[in-house]
Amino acid sequence: MTFSAWISFALLTAIQTASPGPAVSLLISTGLRSGISGALALLPGILVGDLTLITVAFAMTTALLSVSGAIFDAIKIAGGSYLLFLGFKTLVDVRASFTKNEDPAKSSHTFHQGFFTTVLNPKGILYFATFLPQFISPEGSYNVQFTILGATFLGVGLITDTFYAVASSYGSRYLTPPVRGGLIVIAGTSLLLTGAFVLLTYAESLRVAFA
Repeated sequence: MTFSAWISFALLTAIQTASPGPAVSLLISTGLRSGISGALALLPGILVGDLTLITVAFAMTTALLSVSGAIFDAIKIAGGSYLLFLGFKTLVDVRASFTKNEDPAKSSHTFHQGFFTTVLNPKGILYFATFLPQFISPEGSYNVQFTILGATFLGVGLITDTFYAVASSYGSRYLTPPVRGGLIVIAGTSLLLTGAFVLLTYAESLRVAFA
């Protein structure tokens, strides 16, 4: 892997991790609702979730295996359902944004939210299994290069996620409660729509398969 290839991967990773998605929506809504401590509590879960997906993708590609249809379908269903639950919960809790920030002590469960939101993303494993190998040179060690790319993704992702956590947390100080509540509604709706899209896409694929 050349240095230019690594730089290209890092830049593309920065764009990908900064783009709106379930984890970003969760970070923003938690930062607005619970403050900096609640948002930062999500980061270890998101990091461990990405590390889990990268490890699984590495095992798949090195063993020249692919996820079976049944396992991937289960990931789709579980991931879509969890995002629906998380989006619904975010919208239900939006009333807290019109008062004071949530007690940080009540946000200890956010590690699990960050982890499951990341690891249950039905596109996660296939993303790492197909994206990372594109930047690996056949002349070098596959294992070493995959490890470098995986570590780069984790590092860049941690930076962008931390930015969202800090920006949403401290930015909320300058927002009126109605505006803060509106942003949480947008984030919660994003989670709901993502979960619904995953489940509807799966249902459509079943309909086509059995048509």
